[in-house]
Amino acid sequence: MNGTGRNLLDDAMRERILDVARRMNAQPTDLPALGRVHEDAFPFCWNAPEAGWHLTVQERDKVLSDRHTTDPEEFVFWVAQAVSEAISLRLYPPGQPDFRRNSWHAQYRILDDLDPSWGQAWLRETREALTAAGADHTTLDKLPSPSG
Repeated sequence: MNGTGRNLLDDAMRERILDVARRMNAQPTDLPALGRVHEDAFPFCWNAPEAGWHLTVQERDKVLSDRHTTDPEEFVFWVAQAVSEAISLRLYPPGQPDFRRNSWHAQYRILDDLDPSWGQAWLRETREALTAAGADHTTLDKLPSPSG
């Protein structure tokens, strides 16, 4: 994908993302790049010519992840997940005592405050991913309970 120098995100989606970020009290560094390609493993948002939106991470022309949807609600949720993770890791960086528990609880609260269904979806997806990766109860117990 070659989009250097061009705005690759439609204005309506950019405004939706910025509105959610404001409601999350996000700092500019918490947001993925909006409409600009990054090749340094930093997430970026763009919309495809065939319609839909992508949340992509690539490094040196290698795509590490690329989530695509034509559902604007799903896309905003994905971006909110990425922003809430950045905020939670800024507040509770790796290396601090119990950072993982604290950052997960913060991320859940941020998403739940925006939309309780987002908090529940994040919690369910995170638990499923950890379980699929073989996480034990010591790790799973660090996740918040559905009530926060």
